[in-house]
Amino acid sequence: PEEIDIAVAVDRIERATTLQIRRLSHRWAGLRSFVADKTPVLGFDPMAPGFFWCAGQGGYGFQTAPAMARLGTALLRGDPVPEDLARLGVTAAALSPARFRAGAGSPITTETHP
Repeated sequence: PEEIDIAVAVDRIERATTLQIRRLSHRWAGLRSFVADKTPVLGFDPMAPGFFWCAGQGGYGFQTAPAMARLGTALLRGDPVPEDLARLGVTAAALSPARFRAGAGSPITTETHP
């Protein structure tokens, strides 16, 4: 990350918490994954038995992580979509990696951010 981004992050952490950051020992920028249809991928891969996808949350992973974790847990257990998520229109099919096997999109791509 750029120095200004680090400074902004430190300032925000200090303002939002009681932490006082004196120095940083490490910094990391991460990898963000994206999918052509801008929708995360969650579920078992139909072409790789036993492989479970949880990817494509590039740019909004922090916001979607709690719901993706709950839905992922349900799918891994073979349970239905949790009721509150279903009421919001969330379906397993909409997130399934199987949607790419029918030519509906392209594989996941990645973008690195220094």
